[in-house]
Amino acid sequence: MGVKLVSHFATVEQQKRAAVLGMWAWLLTELLLFAGLFLTALILRLTHPEAVQAAARHLKFWIGATNTVVLIGSSLTMSGAIQLSRLGWQRGMVRFMLATAALGTLFLALKGYEYYADYQEHMMPFLSDRPYALKDSPPSRLFVNLYYVATSLHGLHLMTGITILLAMTWQASRPGFLKQHQNRIEIFGLYWHFIDLIWILAFPILYVLNR
Repeated sequence: MGVKLVSHFATVEQQKRAAVLGMWAWLLTELLLFAGLFLTALILRLTHPEAVQAAARHLKFWIGATNTVVLIGSSLTMSGAIQLSRLGWQRGMVRFMLATAALGTLFLALKGYEYYADYQEHMMPFLSDRPYALKDSPPSRLFVNLYYVATSLHGLHLMTGITILLAMTWQASRPGFLKQHQNRIEIFGLYWHFIDLIWILAFPILYVLNR
């Protein structure tokens, strides 16, 4: 499979290494952002265990667990798309990419339902016109707000990934894509696996440890 050489690179291998390095550099900055949120949640759990547990009991554990399985499945389909791109099986690669996008969309749908359930239970402390269910517990309010920041930020990354993936799938369905742009599938795979990794960290920190 080929890669179209851009003029400012000497060789295709140099271009590939630069692309991988650039993606890893960006992903590390994103990891630092999420690490700060998760560390704050752990510190809050240690300093105010009862308040955090009271808030965490309102989280929908079954949705969080299901979404974990969904994203792990999407990592498998994305890995399949990458492997098929290396073999030059363009049609199969496109199908695996569509399956990956579908699983990502399922994750967002389940998360949206969870947010709706939280709204019904008055578990959105940032809404001034809807009284917070645990209004007498400021630490729980902080934890819930932290939960929304972390999960909505993750959801934004996932939504961006799905959009890019669908656009790339449309391009990849054209003849000759793999002869010039196979590297795009490899680089995007790093981003998608990063999204999965963040949720694999978020699920135990937000849903499991605090129960």
